[in-house]
Amino acid sequence: MSAGLTQVAARFPCLPRVGPLLRLGLGWLSPLLPALGLLAAAAPAAADPAPVTLAEVQRQSLQEQAVLSGTTIARRRAALSPKVDGLVTELFVDAGSLVRTGDPILALDDRLESHAVDAAAARVQEAEANHGDAVRIRDELLRLKEGRHASATDIRSAIARVDMTAAALAAERAVLARAEEVRRRHRLTAPFAGMIVARNTEVGEWVEREDAAVELVALDVLRVRATLPQADYARVSRGAEASLRFDALPESSFQGEVFARVASGDERSRTFPILIDIPNPDGLLAPGMSARVRVDLGDEAAVLTVPRDAVVAKADGGREVWRVREEDGILKAYPVAVETGRAGGARLEIVAGELNAGDLVVMLGNEALQPGQSIAPQSARPATGAGVTAASD
Repeated sequence: MSAGLTQVAARFPCLPRVGPLLRLGLGWLSPLLPALGLLAAAAPAAADPAPVTLAEVQRQSLQEQAVLSGTTIARRRAALSPKVDGLVTELFVDAGSLVRTGDPILALDDRLESHAVDAAAARVQEAEANHGDAVRIRDELLRLKEGRHASATDIRSAIARVDMTAAALAAERAVLARAEEVRRRHRLTAPFAGMIVARNTEVGEWVEREDAAVELVALDVLRVRATLPQADYARVSRGAEASLRFDALPESSFQGEVFARVASGDERSRTFPILIDIPNPDGLLAPGMSARVRVDLGDEAAVLTVPRDAVVAKADGGREVWRVREEDGILKAYPVAVETGRAGGARLEIVAGELNAGDLVVMLGNEALQPGQSIAPQSARPATGAGVTAASD
């Protein structure tokens, strides 16, 4: 046992000298011998270089963005009702039906209106005949006038009759047009393309003009309503680009643009609504979906960035990266406290910390490093692209 203690003392100079311990007795130290043996066995391994992957601190341009939460709403939504009261005789759609502009939605009983159209058309024919006869008589009298066989009074009367029959014909045509319009109003058609999301009537029911028979939503372009902090209100302009991700489609990214910022804020939260239009040609999105929105703010700025994986979160809430230095031909890693800002793709902005462009930092393998520990890079430094967009972190 004395020999074992001598070996432990040689490996760990910080332990008390062995001689006095031997004179005082070794009984109290016996339970510690297995643990000391394990430490002695692990000491050579701790000196081995740690395998890591390195990355470079870069200066790149990031587009500042605001990260917002939003909800998809319909850009066009209409509660459709017929233009006249009537009895529903046909329904061409149901909830979930896709319609194009002009497609029929429902039809009302129009038999009375059809009779009115037929009567008006008959009166138009009669008026056309009367007008044609008046024109014939006028023309004959004008020819007789050349041979002085028609009086001026007869000729004037014939001309007046032509004008009266023309007026009567115009009136009957107007009556016919009105009757046809009334009959058309007994059919409800889609004013724009979209999906029927609600049907509130059935065949055989009586509907009135105030009743919403169906509800139609346009799906070709949707709108996302998000809330913007008042500090960023003046920094967002109409037409600004926005990238969106939806909880319903986490693997897909969508692009849109700001349609408007609404000048009506919430007095409690000091936020303002902004509206973002997003094309939806494939119909993957629907009103009511939650969205994570990134909206461009201001101009691009050149900043220092590191990969996200290079930043280590500490227990006290701070953050650090492990910067690599070469000492006597050996690469060693040392922690550097940093503050991060915006995010750009897979990289984070460094707003505070002793880092410079071109420094090497540990990207993978930084979880268990000790200050000044030697490292062994496992692969070439990964290529990192410039961030296109950024957001407040």
